[in-house]
Amino acid sequence: MLNKIRKIYPFIYGIFGSLGLICYIHVFCVWDYRQSEHPYAHPFSIIAGSISLILCIAVFCFDIVSFMTEDKKIRRLLTEFMITVISFFGGIFVWAELWNAVSEFIRYIEWVIK
Repeated sequence: MLNKIRKIYPFIYGIFGSLGLICYIHVFCVWDYRQSEHPYAHPFSIIAGSISLILCIAVFCFDIVSFMTEDKKIRRLLTEFMITVISFFGGIFVWAELWNAVSEFIRYIEWVIK
């Protein structure tokens, strides 16, 4: 059972690592970012980025424990690294598109309400 669960660890690293990166970029790296103009984005980015970081650290701890009992360590490291990189870059595009879709929806709702 544990052997089957550990196969999703690299996907969790990639998907939630990319979410954390997107949140970090939107909050801390945008030069003209004003919190008053983005009342929903700022708290969401801080909370989602923090949860992503905590989740990645927890999964990393479980992965280290299961890695100690592994026989083919080099093969597992290379496989997990490749899956993590692919899911990370795929996740960046998915999260960016989802971010844009939600932003447009929020702008549309505010336009309809006014």
